[in-house]
Amino acid sequence: MKQNNKKVQIDEKGSLGLLALGDIGLRAWRKVKKEAQLKRKNEKKE
Repeated sequence: MKQNNKKVQIDEKGSLGLLALGDIGLRAWRKVKKEAQLKRKNEKKE
């Protein structure tokens, strides 16, 4: 995710800072969280 032309690393746990970004931050966090869940689910199948 970029804000003010800076790349921001978002982890699955999220942070209060994402709430400060509002809707954009929440959407980015949900995307990361969903991808992490899918990755774990696929790892269990193997």
